[in-house]
Amino acid sequence: MEVTFFLAGEPDLERLAGIDPDRDWREFQRGERIWVLQAYLRLARAGWPVKLAGTPPCGGLVVFHAKHERALRAAGRALGDAVLVGVRADNREPLAADFEIVQNGWFADARRRFHLPHWPQPALVPRDPARGSRLERAAYKGFDANLHPDLRAPAWRDFLAARGIEWVVDSVDFAGTATDTLPLDWPDHRELDLIVAVRPPERTLWRSKPASKLVNAWLAEVPALLGPEVAYRELRRSPLDYLEAATRAEAERAVERLLAEPGLHAAMVENGRARAAEHTAAAILPQWAELLFETIPARVERRGTKRLPLPLRRAARWLGRAATLRPAR
Repeated sequence: MEVTFFLAGEPDLERLAGIDPDRDWREFQRGERIWVLQAYLRLARAGWPVKLAGTPPCGGLVVFHAKHERALRAAGRALGDAVLVGVRADNREPLAADFEIVQNGWFADARRRFHLPHWPQPALVPRDPARGSRLERAAYKGFDANLHPDLRAPAWRDFLAARGIEWVVDSVDFAGTATDTLPLDWPDHRELDLIVAVRPPERTLWRSKPASKLVNAWLAEVPALLGPEVAYRELRRSPLDYLEAATRAEAERAVERLLAEPGLHAAMVENGRARAAEHTAAAILPQWAELLFETIPARVERRGTKRLPLPLRRAARWLGRAATLRPAR
């Protein structure tokens, strides 16, 4: 079954098809490119028969991002017998999709919804081993709105400074395609001793978010102080995987613990180094290939080719989702 990655709204797909996902990290700031473009590039470079298109084909398997569902639906009947694989990422369920890719196990069912790990940070530069177990620089890498407001306040910076720790904020305001990424240096972890990523309070534990901050910390060989999120907890096997905090007070206690317990910092670095091996791009790539070239085609073959037209598929899934949310009488 032919596999096409659909990327809407890009004026120069030919240029994008030639970029290097292990070098051109600024090209992967938005979810559409992180998921769709990067998967295409890595599969293509590994020799898999995949295509990149701005216009959806009339058949085969089409991988698209949830934000591009409307553009995909505009094709209507031109989609023909195409099997639609939607990447949900941080968005709502793409109802047009025959199958879904989700970025943590919370939403996966291994029947129609499949979990694939978020790609790690491209071009990542690990911490300098010569820094040893020192704790002198803590950093947040991300977008402004995703950092807990208490960790953006002067009190947090003052707390760290009083303990000889510099607070580094490698962050900008997210503005979609207009986001200015030039001030960012997300790959560089050479002079960092602690990664901090605690989101604003949220009752559902940020179920839709991936574990990328944790995975990047492991790959960078830097201990992580993270919020109470589903994706992190799904990966947790040991207390050494990361320190958890939901508030500034809890974050402060975690920092105090790192400073007070000899060997904890080094143990977390060593543990992260071991955990990182299963979360590299090279380790994730075969999971994509298996899903797109084996698992989904086998399911399509078993169920046959007769399917509802796209609008009716969307309506049926919307009704099914509404039924699951309807309170019992």
